Amino acid sequence: MTNKPLIALSAAALVLSLAGQAHALTLTNRDTVEQRVQINEGGDEAVTRDVVLGADQTLDGLCEDGCTIALENGVQESFEGDEAVSIENGRFMIAE
Repeated sequence: MTNKPLIALSAAALVLSLAGQAHALTLTNRDTVEQRVQINEGGDEAVTRDVVLGADQTLDGLCEDGCTIALENGVQESFEGDEAVSIENGRFMIAE
């Protein structure tokens, strides 16, 4: 006879522990105009992506190992990869 509640609890604990390890940045454009951003990820083997974010558009799962994001207006900032970041008035704002 198996102990189903114990197995279910163990599986739930495993899922929660794995979910806690995931790091990814969320970027939301809160401006009323689209924003062009350049995302540079990867350190030694850097990958650069150019992305256009529409007004109120959100991108999830960015910068898992950290990155630098630059706006078209020259503003740029480095991120760890676990932040919730928005673009407001042409600047980065980090949710606390």
